[in-house]
Amino acid sequence: MCGIKARTDPAREHTSHRGQTHLIFFCAEFEARNSTKMGCLMRFIVLLCLSIMRISALNFFPEKFKIGEKHTSVTLTCKTTKDSVTWKREDSFETVDIEESDLEKLSGRKLTVIDLQEDQIGNYTCWSDKGLEDYTYLLLDKSKEATVFKINCTAETLSCTEQIKCAWTSDEFTAFRLRNTRDNGNWVSQSVDGVFFLPHSTNSYSEESERLLITGEAVSSCCYMKTDYSFYLRDIVKPANPDISICTVQNEGSDDQIIELEVMPPSSWPQPHSFFPLKHQVEYQIRHNGELKTKEWEEGSKIKVEGHIRKLRARSRDMLLLSQWSEWTSWKNVPDRERRTRNKESGKEKKRQKERRNNKKNRKKNSTGKKRGNF
Repeated sequence: MCGIKARTDPAREHTSHRGQTHLIFFCAEFEARNSTKMGCLMRFIVLLCLSIMRISALNFFPEKFKIGEKHTSVTLTCKTTKDSVTWKREDSFETVDIEESDLEKLSGRKLTVIDLQEDQIGNYTCWSDKGLEDYTYLLLDKSKEATVFKINCTAETLSCTEQIKCAWTSDEFTAFRLRNTRDNGNWVSQSVDGVFFLPHSTNSYSEESERLLITGEAVSSCCYMKTDYSFYLRDIVKPANPDISICTVQNEGSDDQIIELEVMPPSSWPQPHSFFPLKHQVEYQIRHNGELKTKEWEEGSKIKVEGHIRKLRARSRDMLLLSQWSEWTSWKNVPDRERRTRNKESGKEKKRQKERRNNKKNRKKNSTGKKRGNF
C-alpha cells in the first residue's frame, strides 16, 4: 500500500500575482518572528494585498471564498473582533460601498446577499475604523452544469508507485484543481502542460474492491463549479509505450524476409511480468506497395513477422483486464540490403565521377603550363 502525498508543482505559480504572493509569504514569516503588534500590522498588509487583486484576474483558488446558487441567499461573515464593520464589493469593473437594501442586509459582522445575481458576484471586503479586516470571494455556483465538463483519467499501471494522470479543462473557467477524495488526498493543481498527477493507495496485488473518487473544482472571475468522477483503477489502465527492438533479419531484401522482434513491457509496468502479462500488437508496412498489416500475440515477448517490410511499430495492453492499448511506439525502420547496395554503388559512382573531374582539371592545368613555357 502506498501513502498519499500530493505533489505540488512550482511551475504553476500564478505569475500575474507573483509579487503579491511573495509579499504574503514574507508577511507570514515576519509575523511569526516578531511581536503581536507587528504581527497585526503584517496581517493588515496581507489582507490589503488580497483585497486589491482584481477579480477579473482570478486564475487561482483564493484562500477564502463562498459559493451560492442563483436566486438564493448567501451570508458572509467578517473574521474580526470588531462588533461593527462596513463592507465593499469589488468586481471586474469597480469597487462599491455596500449599504442596507432589499438585496443586501447588514447585521454586525455579517452581510446577507438576497436573491443572488451575477452582478452581486465579486470580492467582498470588510472594514473597521482601524482599516481592512477580512475578505471573501463570492462566486456563482454552476455545479449542476458539471455534466458537460468531464474529467479524463488514465493510469500507466495498477501499482500505487505510479500516479494517476488526469486532464480537465474548460474555456469558461480559469483555475482548476483535483483531489483523490477516496484516499483523502490533498488538492493538486495542474502542471505546466495542463495535466494533473494524483497519488493513490491502490494495491496492485489484491482485488480492487472500492472505486476511486476524484473531486474537481474550478473557478473563474464569476463562477464556481464542482464535479466528481468515480471509477475503478483497472478501468483506466493504459500502459506506457513498450520497448521494441529488432533481433534478427533473415532473407534480407526478399519477399520471404523474416524479422524476429522483441517487445518488452515499459519500465513503469509492475513485476513480475508473468503475474501482470501484456498482450502485444505490431503494425508493419510492406515495402513495395505501402500496405499496413497488424499481428497480435500473447505468449512471450518475441515474434516473427514475414514479408519485405519497410518499417514497424508496436503497442501493448493488459492481457487479463483488456485495458486500453498504449500509444504506438515510434516507427522503427527495417534494414534493407538492396538499398544499402544501391547506396554503396551510388557512392562508388560518385567517387569515380569526382576522380574523373579532378583528372580533367589536372590535364587542363598541365596543358596550360606547357603553353606558357613555350613563350
